[in-house]
Amino acid sequence: MPFESKVYNYDLPKKSINQTPYKDPSLSKLLIAETKKIIKFKNISSIIKRPSLFIMNKSQVQSVRIINKKSTGGKIEVFVLDIKSTYIAKCLIKSTDKKSLNKKYMLENFNFEITSILNDTYEIKFDIPVTEIIKSYGQIPLPPYIKDDSSKYEYYNNQFAEGGFSVASPTAGLHFTNKQIKNLTKEGHKFIFINLDVNIDTFKPVTERYLEDHKIHKENYQISKDDFELILDAKNSNIDIYCIGTTSLRAIESAYVTGKLSSYTDYFIFPDTKINIPNYLITNFHAPNSSLLSIVDCIYGSEWKDLYNFAINAELKFLSFGDAVLFNVNE
Repeated sequence: MPFESKVYNYDLPKKSINQTPYKDPSLSKLLIAETKKIIKFKNISSIIKRPSLFIMNKSQVQSVRIINKKSTGGKIEVFVLDIKSTYIAKCLIKSTDKKSLNKKYMLENFNFEITSILNDTYEIKFDIPVTEIIKSYGQIPLPPYIKDDSSKYEYYNNQFAEGGFSVASPTAGLHFTNKQIKNLTKEGHKFIFINLDVNIDTFKPVTERYLEDHKIHKENYQISKDDFELILDAKNSNIDIYCIGTTSLRAIESAYVTGKLSSYTDYFIFPDTKINIPNYLITNFHAPNSSLLSIVDCIYGSEWKDLYNFAINAELKFLSFGDAVLFNVNE
């Protein structure tokens, strides 16, 4: 029987969307789904067994939002989705003019030409290396529901972020400071850092009637062989494993199911999908109609909406800069 997607719609008040990041992530809140107890992240060590293992996504959000002036004076925005080669990238283009194949753009700081068009994305060839453009002229892209403000950019990357090419943050990791990770390590806990490049389709809502008809986004991931063996050893030794964020969960479950440690995943976790690796998931509260709510449904069950309403009434903050929830995967 197919899964109706309408169950993933819910009323999210605007005031529940946190527009201002926690300057001290340890002061953000964690809802323990099993007990509905709310704690601060700085006290997380009080609720986890020693030793536990944490799987974190270290992929870094790149400065892929590039705003420039056309030679004619108008503004144009290029959003780099994927770098294909030194000078070529898959992009979104926001400007008032009509875009067409082979059209050339002369800008204030660089030039480019549209070499391919696919739906609303463009493959374009720049006259200087793409990485140089990102480094020199790019800015961090904030989610569409967050009011743009340059003072927020530094808080949209995890403190431990390194390498990778994400255009959206694996936000569950934003709650962990490097200092807290160091302290938890001293207490005997282990941290493994994998890479899954989060793409812009993570914000794409489910619009089809059935979940099975939704085209889930593809994301590249890499897990080292040594790290994967450490994870399996922990699993076989009954050590509690925490996936920090749905991106870490998708990556590690994809690797377990396919046997591929470096690949792309379009793994869709449905409400009846078996979760193999983690005992716990820590994740932010997701937007209405998000495909990621299917993961929440899979782990917590259909009562997830009651839990979300509890969080709203408790004035917890939602989405990227918000608070988080801890799920017991074994339930």
